[in-house]
Amino acid sequence: MVGSGLARGLDSFEGLLPEPSWAFLELTQKQTSYATHGYHRYPAKFIPQLAARLIREHSSEGNLVIDPFMGSGTTLVEAKLLRRRSIGVDINPVAHLVAQAKTQAIEPTRLTHAMEQLVERLSEHAQPSLFTGVETQSLPGNGTEWHERLRYWFSEATLCQLAQIQQAINRLESEAERTFFNCALSHTLKSVSYWHDRSVKPMRKLDKPIPDARRVFLRHAKRMAHGNREFWNLLCERDALDIPAVAYCADARQLPAEDLSASLVVTSPPYVTSYEYADLHQLSALWFGWMGDLREFREGFIGRSNGVHSLPAELGSHRAARIVAQMEAVNPRKAREVALYFGEMYDSFREMQRVLKRGGYLCIVIGNTHLCGVEVQNAQVFAEQLESLGFSLERVILREIPSKILPRTRDKTTGKFARTLDADYVAYPTEYIVVVRKRA
Repeated sequence: MVGSGLARGLDSFEGLLPEPSWAFLELTQKQTSYATHGYHRYPAKFIPQLAARLIREHSSEGNLVIDPFMGSGTTLVEAKLLRRRSIGVDINPVAHLVAQAKTQAIEPTRLTHAMEQLVERLSEHAQPSLFTGVETQSLPGNGTEWHERLRYWFSEATLCQLAQIQQAINRLESEAERTFFNCALSHTLKSVSYWHDRSVKPMRKLDKPIPDARRVFLRHAKRMAHGNREFWNLLCERDALDIPAVAYCADARQLPAEDLSASLVVTSPPYVTSYEYADLHQLSALWFGWMGDLREFREGFIGRSNGVHSLPAELGSHRAARIVAQMEAVNPRKAREVALYFGEMYDSFREMQRVLKRGGYLCIVIGNTHLCGVEVQNAQVFAEQLESLGFSLERVILREIPSKILPRTRDKTTGKFARTLDADYVAYPTEYIVVVRKRA
């Protein structure tokens, strides 16, 4: 049962006005992608200044900060810069790769030497047709037996170029350097594939001009090297080089942290069935061999829209149950998906409750949305679920989203993202920051 304290707190959601200082409207794209934050495109990531403010206001130096849905690792980078230890978890191996690369500062001279090695090795294959003599061991394909989905997305010439890059990376001695350049390669894949440049969702454009993958890769790697140097210098200035920031490829419902060890959790969870990270990251997952079948790859993701066969035992929220019932009357299949989403998020919150110290804070950045014409009040449901787990609602902030990397237009009836001309409302123009505290 929802406590009377939270019932009063939930009233604060009604008529809430955006707080301008949390929109960070004054920031440029360069400022929000400083240091390592520009390493890799990533949908729906929150800006580093938002994570940094939450960390500063709700923790102290030396504390442990955890992000159970770390995505590209924004929270971990900012925690390290603020001299907080951090742990991040994401079930998506692409997110894990990016977060590892972003949190590992490499001594700039070492990185320059590694870059020179790559340039030299790739110059040996100046023409796309020259693939002879390249070792194919440990590559995703051998130029003739590529995965069928790789052939769907890439030309034969591009696959050979990508293999040359991969072989050159594999020959680097340092694991940190290999991670860095594999991140650059992952970022390169969309640009050199048939994936339509103007589409966030997977859509082919077979007449798309395809640049040389090696040039695209080296150009982006050099941009990343500038970011690494900035990150290295900032960490040196703040005496934070040795502050641990550890990224795990794991499930948010099984956090690799001890009971009562964290002072703060900062996270932006996935949305219910509205954003298929598995689909969006399939190029990298295919290339690095993390995915064979897309349906199987989706299975572990919270917010998935396939493989939903049974309802969860507990939702932890009366509001969640009402939303599921509303959805049931419109679309029974979607109702099961929404119920599973809320049930799995409830399990995730149990785990956050386990690792947080008494008096520790949990900050959730989440927006509400519509699905099949039903308003899915994620923020309010999460507040109820957390109350049932022993948290008190401290504050609710409504913030405008000026530049979040999401398709903004949507069909209100189906809940699917749509072209601007076909859409009838704007998705996620605002989002909530829900701040709760574990009761002592």
